[in-house]
Amino acid sequence: MNAPNFTDLQLMQRVWDVEQVKKLAAKRCYYIANDWREKELSELWVTGEDAKKTASFGRNWGYYIGMDAIRDYYVNAHNDKIAQLPGANRGDGCLFHHPISTGLVQEAFDGKTARGLWYCISQETLPTSNTEADARWYMEKLAIDFLKEDGQWKIWHVVIATDLQSEAGANYMEQPVDLPDTDNAAYVEFGTPTLSMRVHNERYNWLDNYPPAPVPYETFNEDNSYGPEGHPDYWEVD
Repeated sequence: MNAPNFTDLQLMQRVWDVEQVKKLAAKRCYYIANDWREKELSELWVTGEDAKKTASFGRNWGYYIGMDAIRDYYVNAHNDKIAQLPGANRGDGCLFHHPISTGLVQEAFDGKTARGLWYCISQETLPTSNTEADARWYMEKLAIDFLKEDGQWKIWHVVIATDLQSEAGANYMEQPVDLPDTDNAAYVEFGTPTLSMRVHNERYNWLDNYPPAPVPYETFNEDNSYGPEGHPDYWEVD
């Protein structure tokens, strides 16, 4: 696909747009580390009524669709879980770190949307008592669709594709190849999504190539979306 013959001013705008998209993705990492989930949804995600209806948050086992469903999972259910953990104060002993690297961003030729893919070597720790905790490593790809609203870039679709997870200090070679769902901390945390489907099969690592790296594109459509409609198996799901 050949890019249009952009003017110098247009090229400068596109460079600025990509930097703003990268900054937005990086800002989300710090919100996660501070456990500012409601703040993230309110400040970093789409606000337009149509966009809110089609916003999505996907993991290996499906998608939450619409900002209300995303908030119920990502904020409300999470806060309820944190409130039940041991500790004198909410969040004592909790660590959530999902830094991003190797960023690859493509802005649509029409400048209305952008897509980005990053890799994350992440960890999450939750207390199990006043003196012990469950700490886990997560290796995952992060894909995001961004939408420009009134000149500001916003997060629209998110997919976190977990390649592997391991308890800190454990021997990963002793973990079953097919980890039972009840022993899969990420599966348990994800709950029951709006759309249940196999988004990324971690058994074969990247054999399914999902989410794919963004490539140059003219404008947003369902085929190039990181939302559920853009998944190659979406139209086969009942």
